[in-house]
Amino acid sequence: MAFKIPTFAQVKKTIVQEIQSLTGLTIHDDHDAAIRADGTASVVDGLYSHQSYIQKQLFIATADEPFLYIHSAELGLPRLSGTLASGTVTALSNVEITLTAGSKLTDGKSHYWLVTADTTVSANTQTIVNIVAEQIGASWNTNGLLYWLNPKAGLSGTVIEVFVGGGSDQEELEAWRARLLERKQLGLSRDREADLISFMKGVAGVKHVHVYPKRRGLGSLDVAITAVGNPPTLPTSVLIATAQTALDEYAGFWADCRVYSPTEQLVNVEAVITGSGVNLTAVRQVIRDYFAELAPAAHYQHAILSSRIVDLANVSDVALTPSVNVTPTVTWEYTKWLRLGTLNVSNPS
Repeated sequence: MAFKIPTFAQVKKTIVQEIQSLTGLTIHDDHDAAIRADGTASVVDGLYSHQSYIQKQLFIATADEPFLYIHSAELGLPRLSGTLASGTVTALSNVEITLTAGSKLTDGKSHYWLVTADTTVSANTQTIVNIVAEQIGASWNTNGLLYWLNPKAGLSGTVIEVFVGGGSDQEELEAWRARLLERKQLGLSRDREADLISFMKGVAGVKHVHVYPKRRGLGSLDVAITAVGNPPTLPTSVLIATAQTALDEYAGFWADCRVYSPTEQLVNVEAVITGSGVNLTAVRQVIRDYFAELAPAAHYQHAILSSRIVDLANVSDVALTPSVNVTPTVTWEYTKWLRLGTLNVSNPS
């Protein structure tokens, strides 16, 4: 039987009863012995509370943040630090110029990116420029409009074809806790798909993982990854290289392993909502969140998305397009990743 921790009142009552049995005194609340019993009971109650606190730290599910670092050290699963977003932009100039390493771009919202190496931009020729975020964080992932700070003469003040991803914040506490619990439950084995997925998600910046055995023939094992973002994005070449290095170290006896990027397959969604006073913004967010959860090769399931929408306040029904499940194409050549295309939400009633 589990030990039941007594309350403060129960501890005090026990102390008072002991004093009475030893002395024969009748002890009232304002009696000196009762006051002393209050103080002693407070100390004992504090000790019990501290014991309860220590007990919680023994288990990953209930441990506070400082103690999770101890559990993580035992399991060899450190908390993921944030990563720098990186990618490319396309610059255009009407004269030949050289963009020096460290040249800055901004989105006008206090986010800055730096050119990674000296790059020559030929006159009237679109030139791809590699950039990296100035600070760590998912907020620096973007495909929006960027502007040069103090652009050189002839250089267009804005860039086109922006693709920057792979930036991530420090791992959320509960996400880290979930990985620690998973590691403890699974143990460590190198020949189970669940272990490989768990390991690859331990690479900073990786969001989704899809394992494709024998993609390039017998003996091969390939892993498609996506990058952390809101929503998740395609991985940059830097993230793929980092994940490849980690996979090579982990795989050991697997001779032929490769990390690769999936191919986006856009799904256009239309939702016609039935109900009065429906928050259409909330409906749009539910749809976006659903697609953000989908890993490469994962199916769009009409019933699941419909049920999430109907669970919203004041929604009585929804007519969704696509009205059937969508299966992404998965071949040796392509691993499709279902992404949200156009989104149209209406409430005619």
